[in-house]
Amino acid sequence: MYRFIDQGVSSLSLLKPEIWVHCPACQKLAKIIEIQEGESETVKVFCTQCTYRKALQHIRVQSYDYMRYYFNLNQNMAEWSGTCEVEINTKCKICKEGKYKYLRQYTRKSLIPREITVSCNFCLRESRFDDSAYTLRKVSYSKVGFDPYYAYPLFLNIAVRHGQICVYNPMHLEILKSFIQADLRERKFPNYNRSYFSRLPAWIKSTRNRKEILKAILRLEQMASTIQPLTNK
Repeated sequence: MYRFIDQGVSSLSLLKPEIWVHCPACQKLAKIIEIQEGESETVKVFCTQCTYRKALQHIRVQSYDYMRYYFNLNQNMAEWSGTCEVEINTKCKICKEGKYKYLRQYTRKSLIPREITVSCNFCLRESRFDDSAYTLRKVSYSKVGFDPYYAYPLFLNIAVRHGQICVYNPMHLEILKSFIQADLRERKFPNYNRSYFSRLPAWIKSTRNRKEILKAILRLEQMASTIQPLTNK
């Protein structure tokens, strides 16, 4: 009997060290990687086959399960028709002890008030803020088959009878395979809802679908094995 012990693997850890996606130019394998440059961190995507290269905007992720992702943009918001988030985090200039703090989502930009009234959390003095004083973000939600940050289509993605099986990289695929083929699944940490495996759809976790899913995983392994190792670009 094969036993799998869930040690609390999070979605965040599965995104490292890279995300495999389809190149938008040639549809071959491209990789999203984080690069440490001194004290700063940049995110880049590069194709392993063609000349496609792009520096990606750093994204501040709020949700521990990475189902939400945020683009820190005050510019080009006129093109966005979806959910927006307004944040105010400003020190009070009167009492110099408290802050004006505000965080709220709006289903579209037109619903945001022209001025937002916020009270200082120390002296309770009210102040009004317009769009020149607050941070405005557009909020998106991840889609099945796309990476949860930049919405590139995932390279290791395959359709089965009940839905799609998609992983970020070969390491993610290996971990998912170990979970699926286990006869006994256990966990050894208190907060189960923070685990990647707790977020999997019921049809993936069902033993009834084990053979079909393992066949799909085998096909994904074959796809990954055909990728030739590359020198650093």
